[in-house]
Amino acid sequence: DPVVTKGLSCLRSVIEDVKNTYTTALLAYTFSLAKDTDARQELFKKLEGVAISDGSHLHWSQSGSAGDSDSLAVEISSYVLLAVLTTDSVTTADLGFANRIVSWLVKQQNAYGGFSSTQ
Repeated sequence: DPVVTKGLSCLRSVIEDVKNTYTTALLAYTFSLAKDTDARQELFKKLEGVAISDGSHLHWSQSGSAGDSDSLAVEISSYVLLAVLTTDSVTTADLGFANRIVSWLVKQQNAYGGFSSTQ
């Protein structure tokens, strides 16, 4: 569809200028769904640069603070997880990366099995 193509083209043109982690995660998921591997890889490089690694856990936060486990960090990390797993060929490395995100997300669950949410 020409409208979708033009929309993706518009988004692709601003990838280099994006500084917001939430926006970067959303764009990574968007381009994963669109099967645009070049844009996806460029966004993943940005995300890897701001990832918060804590042993076997991996997550992202808007503030960049390792102690920040609020609902926005859960949402950002969940979008990154979706982006990692939304590809035609998920590799063993992708699964290992996803496992680290899932490990962090599981620790964020409340007593009822849910998460705090921004939505």
